[in-house]
Amino acid sequence: MTHTQQAAQLLQNLVSIFSQEKLPEICAKTFIKAPEIPSSSWSLGNQLLMIFSGTADARGYNQWRQVYRNVKKGSKAIHILVPMQKKIKEQDTDESKMITFGFKAMPVFRYEDTEGMPLKEYEPKVLPPLFDLAKKNGIQVRWKNSSFGEYGSIDVKSGSMTISTDSPDTFLHELVHWYDNLNHPLKPGQDAQQETVAQLGACVLAKMYGYDVQNYTWQYIANYADTDSPQKVGQACMKVLARVQKIINAILQDAQTCLKQTDVINVSN
Repeated sequence: MTHTQQAAQLLQNLVSIFSQEKLPEICAKTFIKAPEIPSSSWSLGNQLLMIFSGTADARGYNQWRQVYRNVKKGSKAIHILVPMQKKIKEQDTDESKMITFGFKAMPVFRYEDTEGMPLKEYEPKVLPPLFDLAKKNGIQVRWKNSSFGEYGSIDVKSGSMTISTDSPDTFLHELVHWYDNLNHPLKPGQDAQQETVAQLGACVLAKMYGYDVQNYTWQYIANYADTDSPQKVGQACMKVLARVQKIINAILQDAQTCLKQTDVINVSN
């Protein structure tokens, strides 16, 4: 396949991506912008091609070598689009300008297809509220770019949380998931009830800590209204509220204990 044919295929892939219902949600998210990651300066189109290739970091062969990582033997490159430009003179003037007359495909390799020195991890300038509570529970929190367009995720088995935005609401959402799992083991995938619990619980906590909650999404709560039975909707909402109340009480109690322990340490020092 020639570079021109590869570019045409990539453009077709972008058209396919744009036809997906999730695209507006993905584009609206505040992805972490880390200057040390080359893809942070890529066009939105190329970032989407990278995300839908299942990675949050893709670089050229030599770019990986600059950070002491090597492409694994047998790994296949993914491709992004690079504009082909040329300089032309404008009519009736002596000035020149650059125009794009096409695209070519450029190979890059996913982080998952490399090995070597670990990369420096991103850290937010301001830690979210209740971050110390996550540490108290043994949760390892990492901030990194999204691989599949998600805001964040939590693995209760390994005790790890991955966040893909600086906004504190996602951290609180995943923290509520952690506490909810103590009494209601999390189901795989996007279960409507557990996501509603996490979203509503995060909203309550964010409001308590003085954050704006207008940008919260409520699609999970809306799922409960998609029925002809008001009784079922009411029962579902009551279950959600009961779980949220229990979780909030547990979080606030643990947070108060954590604060008292910090005070004791400070006094002793």
